[in-house]
Amino acid sequence: MIGKIRYLIERKKIKEDEILCISFTRDASVNLEKNIKKNYNYNIKVYTFHKLALEILKNENYKISPPDTLEIVVDEYFNNTIFNNKDMIRKVKKIMNKIDTPYINILNSVELINLKKLIITFINLFKTNNYKLDYFLKIKKDKDIISIIIDIYIMYEQELKSDSSIDFNDMISLATTYVKEHKIKDYKYIIVDEYQDTSYVRFLFLKEIINKSNAKIICVGDDYQSIYRFNGCDLNMFLNFKKYFGYTKVLKINNTYRNSQELINVAGDFIMKNKRQLYKKLRSSKRLDKPIKIMYGDNLKKLISIIKLKYKNILILGRNNFDINKYFKINSEGIIDDNEANIKYLTIHASKGLEEDVVIIINLKNDTLGMPSKIKDDKILKYVSTGVDKYPYEEERRLFYVALTRTKNEVYLLVDRKNPSIFVRELIKNYPKYIEYI
Repeated sequence: MIGKIRYLIERKKIKEDEILCISFTRDASVNLEKNIKKNYNYNIKVYTFHKLALEILKNENYKISPPDTLEIVVDEYFNNTIFNNKDMIRKVKKIMNKIDTPYINILNSVELINLKKLIITFINLFKTNNYKLDYFLKIKKDKDIISIIIDIYIMYEQELKSDSSIDFNDMISLATTYVKEHKIKDYKYIIVDEYQDTSYVRFLFLKEIINKSNAKIICVGDDYQSIYRFNGCDLNMFLNFKKYFGYTKVLKINNTYRNSQELINVAGDFIMKNKRQLYKKLRSSKRLDKPIKIMYGDNLKKLISIIKLKYKNILILGRNNFDINKYFKINSEGIIDDNEANIKYLTIHASKGLEEDVVIIINLKNDTLGMPSKIKDDKILKYVSTGVDKYPYEEERRLFYVALTRTKNEVYLLVDRKNPSIFVRELIKNYPKYIEYI
């Protein structure tokens, strides 16, 4: 991206303020902006989609609602709003299969907590994917839970309106409408990073800016690393780019400077088991004989002590936030205090875009909360989800690919011998020459 920006400015004589640069996360946008300034002294603002939406809406006097507003509305609904509504209480008890249980006894139940989380997820995806209230009328099944979701959705929208607020999901939709109806700053080029993580509502936003400014768009992304479907991201927006934007020229970046050739041989072949991935022949000048190291058991401290003899910077990755808790206490930044090494723990999702000298992957067991996670989306989410897996554990496979490729050297797998992850069993079966056991 930085090379493209330099080319546009120095060769094409495009002005800095004629380039709109967007990245997916706040950290990524801050780092990219710093690198552009550091390397070439260009003053180019790098936005996230939400930050760009806020910039466009800055004169509209919108107030951003606190992030827990929807959660508060959901609690209010179950704790107070429906307390004397026998019909709604019957529906709630039916959904949770607790028809004969007094409502007061299920208010703090795990089942109700999970139902609340499900409703919050549904409403966020509903708004993220730009559905409107009349969409509910098209849903013919699951009427009990849909009627509850409609009630809560209307309550939530009324709460926002009464406070003259908007939420994060509203920002991009409102900014899209604003762009359509008003004159905005002209851009000649739009450059978007991490485009594999885009959503339909973000596409509509970009499309409206392009329509207004007649800008050319350049998107950078890696379909192997599309791992945010739970946030409304849709890999089809990337795979079918031409369908959405018209004439398209595709350039593949096949060289990697982080991983060894041996590791990307494994990771590249592993990810192509998915049916919806673009083939890329990945190349590297780095060589490592056996880049994957497997240690059976559960002794993470012993594994770290072995690795510390060779590396000072260690990144530990797990499928869930709590995976590290059985081994270490960590601070808010995931740092594990160690006098001899810099050790950090992250979830695999949080590690995307990062790299470290050496990586350890934990929680590699064949379990509901293991890797791959076997938690299935509730069937109700099919109405608002996009890009459903076409192959077993398709997105989990991409997640494991991300984990394997965060390392600049070896990747260490801490494996449950009695119940190993199906992904680990696949590596052992298909790529034995690249694996060393310690």
